[in-house]
Amino acid sequence: MKNVVFLEAPEIKTLAEQLKERYYVYIGYVDLEQIYFAEMVGPTPKKAKPIVVNGLAQKWVRDLLLGDVQDKKIYCLGVYEEKWAELTKPHKEWALFSALYSISPQNDGTIRQFEVQDYAFILEYFIRNNYGANYMNHSILPSLLDSKDPLPIPLPADPEENE
Repeated sequence: MKNVVFLEAPEIKTLAEQLKERYYVYIGYVDLEQIYFAEMVGPTPKKAKPIVVNGLAQKWVRDLLLGDVQDKKIYCLGVYEEKWAELTKPHKEWALFSALYSISPQNDGTIRQFEVQDYAFILEYFIRNNYGANYMNHSILPSLLDSKDPLPIPLPADPEENE
């Protein structure tokens, strides 16, 4: 993360709080107080996703969180300023929802290993609604927050069923 400046991003935390409240069954375990929400200003790698979440296992996160940032933070959730600004509100919501879900249920500074079955419930929602697996490439997505009721996203698989 050379030449990148991390600025505190309370608006990202507010969005995370709204998502957690509305979709508690999926991301209610996430302790938002353990996350440093940041806007990353500076050069953006060409293939970088708009949002990055990592825990203390990553050196750049340790350097950031154990340096100037308040204690009790064990994750950094950062958005690349330019790429984030290009996203629509629903795209931001879905990117943040997925990033929050990637945080380990143990809230121990680790990230879930990417296993298709862990994230299949998100894909299932989009496939059932004719968006396909590359849903983030669609110009229009359903908002997670603007509807009267939460979206009917299938529940994630029970991890014990996969053992």
